[in-house]
Amino acid sequence: MAVKILVIEDDELLQDSIVRILKSKQYTAFGAHNLKKGKLLFQKEQPDIVLLDIMLPDGKGFELLPLCTASSKVIIMTALTDRESKYLCYEHGVEDYLIKNFDLQELLYKIDVTYRNISQEEITLGDIIVDIKNLQIIGKEKSIDVPHSQIELLKSLYKKHKGNTLLSKDEIVPFGAEGVDESARIQNLIARLRKNIRYVKSEKVFIETIYGKGYRLVIVK
Repeated sequence: MAVKILVIEDDELLQDSIVRILKSKQYTAFGAHNLKKGKLLFQKEQPDIVLLDIMLPDGKGFELLPLCTASSKVIIMTALTDRESKYLCYEHGVEDYLIKNFDLQELLYKIDVTYRNISQEEITLGDIIVDIKNLQIIGKEKSIDVPHSQIELLKSLYKKHKGNTLLSKDEIVPFGAEGVDESARIQNLIARLRKNIRYVKSEKVFIETIYGKGYRLVIVK
């Protein structure tokens, strides 16, 4: 399956150039020029990588970071050079922060590196293996097929674990949850994932609830 890349950039010439180059490299690429369209395209397409400008006509790209970084890799493209903007983006888990006018070859290099990272088909967590390609959680004695939403949640929890932080409720993307109460949906998603981790008889992987804040992945060594 081709890697999907969403380019959220209000400079139409730059956006068109990036989309065109990405398509020539066999990526599936599409663009949006503002926050509203960017959010709609993200929810519809669920891209693997998001190239995100910060200064947009209808707001700042910061607003999309919790949504995008929960399930996608994000590379920032911006003219902002201040330390606070950089720190805010990195705290949300962005992959890189490119300052305009960056070289398009540099951007392609960053995208290729990110692509290699997301093309990883398995992640080992304690005494389980997460098979991303085949949507499975594999233990020493048992394995179980799980929906894409649980794989993405586990990947997001692991990403936060590596940064020694927690996954907030706002960062959990509502996979196919239209019309469902958000709080109940998150609780049900976490509960089902916990149940499946117990099913494969894991003794080293747990999801800890930090009340009022979010969830933390615990991996016992």
